[in-house]
Amino acid sequence: MMIYTIKKFFFWGMLILLMSGCQKDNFLDKQPFDKITNEVFWTSKKDAELALTGCYSSLRTPAFAIDQSSFSSLQFEGLTDNAYCNSTLDNYTDISRGVITPTTGGIITRVWTDAYKGIARCNWFLGNLHRVPDLTDVDKARMKGEAYFLRAFMYNELTMLYGDVPLITELLGFGPDVFKTKKASRMDIVKKMMQDLDSAATGLSNIAYADGHPVRASALALKARMCLYNGLWQDAADAAKKVMDEGKASLAKNYQGIFWGEQDGNPEILFSVKASSPTAVHNLDLLYGSRFSMVPLHTLVDCYEMKDGTAPVAPVIPSAYDPKNRMRNDFYQNRDPRLKLTLFTPGDPWAYNPAIGFNNEAKFKAESPSVNNLGMRKYINLTVNDGSGGPAGSSQAIVKLRYADVLLMYAEAMVELGGGSTSDPGALKAINDVRARPGIGMPAKAAPLTRATIRNERRVELAFEGLRYYDIKRWKIAKEVLNGYKDPGNVTRVFEDRFYYWPVPQTEVDMMGVDFQNPDYR
Repeated sequence: MMIYTIKKFFFWGMLILLMSGCQKDNFLDKQPFDKITNEVFWTSKKDAELALTGCYSSLRTPAFAIDQSSFSSLQFEGLTDNAYCNSTLDNYTDISRGVITPTTGGIITRVWTDAYKGIARCNWFLGNLHRVPDLTDVDKARMKGEAYFLRAFMYNELTMLYGDVPLITELLGFGPDVFKTKKASRMDIVKKMMQDLDSAATGLSNIAYADGHPVRASALALKARMCLYNGLWQDAADAAKKVMDEGKASLAKNYQGIFWGEQDGNPEILFSVKASSPTAVHNLDLLYGSRFSMVPLHTLVDCYEMKDGTAPVAPVIPSAYDPKNRMRNDFYQNRDPRLKLTLFTPGDPWAYNPAIGFNNEAKFKAESPSVNNLGMRKYINLTVNDGSGGPAGSSQAIVKLRYADVLLMYAEAMVELGGGSTSDPGALKAINDVRARPGIGMPAKAAPLTRATIRNERRVELAFEGLRYYDIKRWKIAKEVLNGYKDPGNVTRVFEDRFYYWPVPQTEVDMMGVDFQNPDYR
């Protein structure tokens, strides 16, 4: 019994190392267990659930959500025409100005490292679940489905950012063969993940999402996203349509509540990285609500229609570029309500200094780094009044999939299948349902539904959810919307063709060989 206990404690120590591994480790060197500890661990359903929790912990990082010490994945918006990064942390500013090399580090290294840590954990779990005795078939299918979902989520991020990457779906050892691992093509990875997500959708519960664990609709929504991002329009439409038809999700009645205040049991959320006070919290309110680590751009403001559905054209837009008019409260009135629910604009109440409010008076300038009279409001806890989130920190869940995105993905896929425009009633209804949400009530769009319409709708509906960077790259418009733009942080944007994919971090290339690097960075 003593020997068993020692072995068990040894395993717990190794598990802790697995969950908190050093970021400098090679992605292929992430199997901190030996044969003995592996055999004594997988003895109960509780052990399996604990190992699965380790897989989830891979998402509580700045690469995919947020932690207590750094930015969140929302910071990706600062690489787009929606916002600019008001800090040099994690090298987002370098990426904006075209400094992208194998040694750039920061978020370019973080995503690669954090993703493969998570993939290794999922592989370890999937490779050992069979050891657990007395698990019901339902439990096995559900647990495998969760691990498949998490692994596919990470591979989607990797393929979008790096293109071809190693496809690792089983446990790796420690021998020299590890360093012979080759890359798989992006589309081969996508096809494998589509198969895994189909399996996940079969094994996961067909119920409403509620507790941080993916359900059937979560897997189908992720499949729709992966297919959409890779131009598999029919597959994307089919997966999204299943979510719509099966009715386990719906649009929330309160747009703002999706991101703060009404997240528990929210019918629109399909997957989120949850936080809880006081044990698992972060500093989102401080970073974005007070310090303005990312600041919205007026180019985003200009995409929000007037309340009657018309575009904000002359005389509104021409005068808008006069800084004096940009400070005027009335410039932001009578617009799509999502504008005010997404951004702080001049004249808004500001929780971090209620006496002053959100404006550009001299005393405000001394207390906030926002230099263009705008701030991020989505996700911000409007009851916090000191920018610290109080002693317990911030506890918003970071929403990764939601039903409005499913509707917009379906509409986009149908538009693309229709050759760039469509009068398909289902696609038109999908986008108009998003616009007609209670509290938003924007007028319906009429047929034909165009590519430009759906792209603008995605931009305003999903702003500051970390998706715009992927959108402008998959639409191949990044050079058009970014190059030459000088943001308020005095950074001139640079985007070259090779930036559609990031380089593999140099530390990986040093171990795996020069051919491991993406061609544009060799």
